Formats: sequence, structure tokens, C-alpha cells
Amino acid sequence: MAEEKEIDYNQLQEGFKFPAVSHKLDASTVTTYLKAVDESSDIYRNSELVPPTAVAAMAFAALSQSTSFPAGTIHVSQKLEFKKEVNIQDTIVCNASVIRRRDRGPLHILTIVLSILNQHGKEVITGNTEFILPDL
Repeated sequence: MAEEKEIDYNQLQEGFKFPAVSHKLDASTVTTYLKAVDESSDIYRNSELVPPTAVAAMAFAALSQSTSFPAGTIHVSQKLEFKKEVNIQDTIVCNASVIRRRDRGPLHILTIVLSILNQHGKEVITGNTEFILPDL
């Protein structure tokens, strides 16, 4: 994937759409995630299933890597709906857009909606997340 220019957080107004990010899942990525969260369940170790929270974590990582969130940014909430299983070797496409921005003095409350699709265009995860960002 070509290197994308980092998005300045001041651009994040209602309606802003982040560039879609595509990622092919592999066993190594899933194993790394399972170790990181100390997951001991055999359901993910002995199958091709990918933990839905691993998919969400990848989406959040892609979002944070493409955006210049200022120091002091706080992730305050997230609400996710897991709609369909994801398997190793699936390709996911993460879409995100700003649905709400509220400015309260030196703080900005940002709500971002997520839609993660599999290679067949089926939604596997939807939801939203909120951040509080300080002025620079």
C-alpha cells in the first residue's frame, strides 16, 4: 500500500471520510494479537476464526496511524456490533467517517463511525468511537 499523507485533526469535521484501509488477515497477525491480550481460549488457536476484537483493533490502529491526533487525546468510548465471523485469509476493508464534532472551548469531541467489510462486501463489524481532543 502506498504511504498516505497523515490527516491533520483540524480537517476532521462532520462528513469527513477517512481513506479506506484494506488488510489481508494472516495466522501470524492473529497469533500476535492473541499473545498481546493473553487469550487462552482454544476457539481461536485451533480454528481459522479471527477474534472480532482483533479486527476492531486493526481498524483503530489504521485510523490512528493516518491521523495526527494531538498529545492529550483521550479515547472515551466505543460501541461495536459484530455481525459476521472473520477468518484467517479474509481481506477486510475498514471505512470510517466523522459523524459528529462538538467544540467545547479548548476541547473537541469527535464521534467516528466505523464499517468493516469482508472481501465479499459484507459488513462484519459496525460501530462508533469517540475521542476528546485538546487544542494544539
